[in-house]
Amino acid sequence: MEIQENHTIWMQKAIACAQEGSTPFGALILNQQSEFVSAFNSTKKDGPTAHAEMNVLQKLKQLDYQSKNELVLYTTVEPCPMCMGGILWAGIGKIVYGASIEEVSKIIKQIKIDSHTLANKSWYQPEIIGDVLKAECLALFEGWN
Repeated sequence: MEIQENHTIWMQKAIACAQEGSTPFGALILNQQSEFVSAFNSTKKDGPTAHAEMNVLQKLKQLDYQSKNELVLYTTVEPCPMCMGGILWAGIGKIVYGASIEEVSKIIKQIKIDSHTLANKSWYQPEIIGDVLKAECLALFEGWN
């Protein structure tokens, strides 16, 4: 079975995950059977590296897949350099994000190195798709501190 290419549905699930954690940051990893694992940012509880993407990568062993390259990671905000490094080391084939680092850096502190820059330095080139439900993802920052 092919991965459902409706990015809107999966980004809505990532947004719901962020809302569940009372944070703007939610992520999920999807396999070809449309099974997924999800996580939200838990840095206030678990420390500075507990970003949504890092947390969901920790759940990767719960998914059934033949190759990590067939997996898709959805995230409400473009992965920061730390998270993008983890995603690359994990071998994820596609990354889909909502709001860009550049946009989010106007709201909170960010290391302004975009995911494409890191991917271009990698031994493989994952597909990167941005701006999926961007307005909804940026709205997660309203009232958040």
